[in-house]
Amino acid sequence: MVQYDLVIRNGRVLDAESGFDEISDVGISKGVIERIAQNIDPSDATDSIDASGQWVIPGMIDTHVHVANASDLGRIRGLGLQMVAAAGATTVIDLGGSMDALVAGITARGSGVNVGSLGYLKPGETVPEGRLSPDMILDIVGTALEAGSLGIKLWGGYYPFTPDETARFISTANSLNAYVAYHVGTTETGSRLDGLREVPALLGSTGRVHVAHINAYCRGSILPIEQEIHEALEIIDDLRDQIVSEVHLAKPNFTLGKCDEDGNVLADVVGNCLRLENYEPTDEGIRAALRDGYASTVEETRIGLVLVSGERSVELFDAGNTDVPMSFPVNNATTAFQLTTARNSSNEFVIDAIGSDAGALPRNVNIEQAMRLVRFGGLEPLELVLKLSLNPAKMIGLGSKGRLSEGKDADITVIDPEAGSASYSFVAGEMIMISGRVVGSGGTILTTERGEKTVKATGIPYERVDLTQAMMYAGRD
Repeated sequence: MVQYDLVIRNGRVLDAESGFDEISDVGISKGVIERIAQNIDPSDATDSIDASGQWVIPGMIDTHVHVANASDLGRIRGLGLQMVAAAGATTVIDLGGSMDALVAGITARGSGVNVGSLGYLKPGETVPEGRLSPDMILDIVGTALEAGSLGIKLWGGYYPFTPDETARFISTANSLNAYVAYHVGTTETGSRLDGLREVPALLGSTGRVHVAHINAYCRGSILPIEQEIHEALEIIDDLRDQIVSEVHLAKPNFTLGKCDEDGNVLADVVGNCLRLENYEPTDEGIRAALRDGYASTVEETRIGLVLVSGERSVELFDAGNTDVPMSFPVNNATTAFQLTTARNSSNEFVIDAIGSDAGALPRNVNIEQAMRLVRFGGLEPLELVLKLSLNPAKMIGLGSKGRLSEGKDADITVIDPEAGSASYSFVAGEMIMISGRVVGSGGTILTTERGEKTVKATGIPYERVDLTQAMMYAGRD
C-alpha cells in the first residue's frame, strides 16, 4: 500500500533545531514530512530518490535577495527566481522589490520557490521627494502592506533619509508588526561603519530591525578591517535583542552606477568602492575602473546574468546612460569568515544568518561558501543548517519551515558534500531543482493578513505569515 508521495533514502539528515544528525530516510506525503526513520520501504512510496553520501537539510532560506526590482518588468523579468532555485534555495525574501514585478516574474519564470517581498523606498518613485511627515510615513508603510509586501526596505546606501525619518520608518513598521530591513546610511552617515554606529540611536530602546549584509560595512574605509570587524560585532551583539542580521559570502558586491548630470556618482556605495582603489567618484572614474578590470557591469546571456569588464562593460555603461548594475570585488574574505563564525560570550553566533544579496545577481553562493567554511572547520554541519535554514526561518516567523522533522513542510535541500553544492531541492515535496537545473514552476507568495486580499486577486498561491512570530519581534527562543 502506498503511504508516501516521495521517500528520500539513505541521506545524512541534519536538523539544527533538534540536533538530529543520522543516516535516515525521509517520507513525504501531501507536502509534509510524515516520517523520518531508517529503512523506509521504497515500495511504500510513489517515488523515491537515493541520497546516499549526501546531506539532507531543511530547505535553504535566503533572507536577502533581489528578484523583483521595478526594472524586472522589462527584459530580465523573473530571471532571479530561476537563479535562486538553481542555487538550492526554497524560500527567499526580496529585500527591496516591487510586488507588481514579483507577480510578473512568477508568471513569466517562476521556479517553484516561496518568495516574500519588502517594498523599497525611493524618493520620487515609491515615496514623495522632500521631507516626510509622520502621517506620510505611516501611509507609505501601510501601502506596502496593503500591496502584499511583508514590510519595507530602507536603502540608506542609495536613497538615504534623515536620521529622524529613518528612525520614524523603523518605529512605524514596528508599530504595524511589519518586517523592516535596513541597508545602513542616512543623510548624516554612509554605507560604512559610521552608518552602523548610528543604528543604536535610530532604534532607541524599543526599535526592531533587520540590518542587512554586515560585512558590507567592514571594508577598511574608516578603520583597518580587523578593527572594523571587532567594532561591528560589538554593535550587533549589544543590540542582540533588537536586531536580526546576515552576512553574504561572495567577493563581488553589486551596486548601481548611476551618475548625475555633472557626472558625479550618486550612490554612496559606488563612491566608497571607487575611493578604496583611488578612483574618482565620477562617471570617468567608473569608466577607468571598468577598463582596468576593477569594476564590472552586468550583462544578460542565455544562461543568466554575467559580469563583464573591459571595453564591453564601458559600452554597456554608456548605453545605459550610467544607470546600470555594477560590481566591485570589495567583499573581504576575512571579514565574511570572521563575521559568519563569530560567537559572543554566551557562545551564540553574533550574526544570525547567511544571505546572498544575490537573486538576479550572479553570486548565489550561500551553500558553496558555507560548505567551504565547514571544510575549513569554521562551521559544523549542524551550524551550517542553523545559518542557512533554521535561523532564516525564525527571522521571518516561518514555524513550519527551516526544520527537518515530522509534521513540518517538506521544503528540503539536498547537498552533495563532495561537490559542495545543492543537488536537489523540493518545495512542499515537489522537486524544483536537480543538479542546478530548475524543473519547478510558479511559486508561492508570502504575505501578511493585511496584504492577503491583494495577493489572492493575482491568482498566485500564497501563504499568510504572522510577523509577530518573526525573530525581531518574538526573540530567538
